[in-house]
Amino acid sequence: MDENIVELNITIGGISKELLDVQKALDAYRDKQARKETVDEEAITFVTKAERVIEKAEAGELQLTTDQVRRIKSNLIKILNRLNP
Repeated sequence: MDENIVELNITIGGISKELLDVQKALDAYRDKQARKETVDEEAITFVTKAERVIEKAEAGELQLTTDQVRRIKSNLIKILNRLNP
């Protein structure tokens, strides 16, 4: 029983870290955008992290809800569209 809890905590920690990395990258992008600064580097960082998380979720390596994946993809599409006008 305790082993299952430990494994669950490790899994939750991994998911939390992945999502936190994506959120931090998105926040950095939005900060620069709000200050009318060049956002290319932050956009690329977010795109890279978001794609990695989506790939892991689709491969079953990372358990995300459908809504979490949808929101990440939505932000990803918006940023990609801004990078490629």
